[in-house]
This record gives sequence, C-alpha cells and structure tokens, in this order.
Amino acid sequence: MVHPAVGQLLQLLPTPPDGGDALDWGRVHAEFGWRLPGDYRDFVAAYGMGTINETLTIVTPPPSDYPFVHHLLYGRTYPPADGLLLWGATDYADDFYWRCTDSDPDRWTVAVRSRTHGWHDYPLGMADFLVNLLSGKIKPALHAGLGIEQQATFESWREEARQAREADELGSFS
Repeated sequence: MVHPAVGQLLQLLPTPPDGGDALDWGRVHAEFGWRLPGDYRDFVAAYGMGTINETLTIVTPPPSDYPFVHHLLYGRTYPPADGLLLWGATDYADDFYWRCTDSDPDRWTVAVRSRTHGWHDYPLGMADFLVNLLSGKIKPALHAGLGIEQQATFESWREEARQAREADELGSFS
C-alpha cells in the first residue's frame, strides 16, 4: 500500500515513463546506517531519482549498480551532526532538507533553506510538502521566503501537471 501523500502526489504529478527506482532499503540501511521515511521510499518507488520540470532535483540513495559517488547519503553519517539531510534542491540554489531530530524517520519534517531568505520549517513529511507545494497550498514566495522566480516556476509545475492529467499525457518528472 502506497503512502497516502504519495497517492495524492500521483494525482498531481504523473510518473516518468520508465517508472521509479527499485531500491533494496535493507541494503541502504546496512551499508549507510540510515533508515529513511516511508513516504520517501514510496516516492522513490513511484518516481525514482530525477527532477520536477528540470528545476527541483530529488536525490536518492544509490541503487546497487549506481556508478557515481555522489548520492543522497554520500559522506553522511547517522545521526547527522547538524540534524539535517538534504533530499532536494532547486536550480535557484534553494535546498530542501529533513530535520532528522527524531529516531523515527517517519516523524522527520521539512526545512527549506533559501539562498536569499534563510530557513523556513514545515511540520510536514517530504511527500506532504510536495503535495502542498504542487497544489498551491504552500506559496513559496510568501511562506518560505523563496523568490518570485521560484513562485512562477511552482505555478508552471501545477499548470503543466494539470494539463498532463487532462490530456492523459506523460508527466513532467524525469
């Protein structure tokens, strides 16, 4: 059964043509020492590593055959000394983190670091945050201090996702 927020996200943002990434989460935990939130694991299964409209990049742990060094957990030990784990970033140099202050990853919340307006916290998990962002309930320019360019980008994501759903075309996650 898919996490409820990921189910909502699937209504807002169609999956990529090739689907998501199948990761061995037991291997990830054994190799890197991290347990990751259930909504994130379901997101990765549905969408995999990629970007939303080539603007917001979502990072993942490495699949077993991943040829590159840099990935979600590269150089990160659990628990993180700074209490943060980066899971996404925009082309505008805004970063999306989990606040890993609870031993239960399903209780981690989202923190956004805007390059121009500092930090803003959301009492939401990653998938709920994305649902609220893409549905317009979170207005980045007003709440997180993100710039007007980002607000226009998020508005275009919502419009493209709506059009893709209506036309039953391929989505905008790649």
